[in-house]
Amino acid sequence: MKRTNVYLTEKQLERLHLQAEQEGVAMAEVIRRAVEVYLVWNDPTYAPPPHSKKKRRLHPHG
Repeated sequence: MKRTNVYLTEKQLERLHLQAEQEGVAMAEVIRRAVEVYLVWNDPTYAPPPHSKKKRRLHPHG
């Protein structure tokens, strides 16, 4: 994977954080999933890479 920076509105950041907490994954994972949905939506021939079944928790005790 490659790292990148994006600028988000406060509302977008808030919603992404909430979604990540609800799913028990990192915000980066929520963003990757959203990007894949966008890419498939715009190009049905796009095949996203297979996902790992392992979910990373946001908090070690959560």
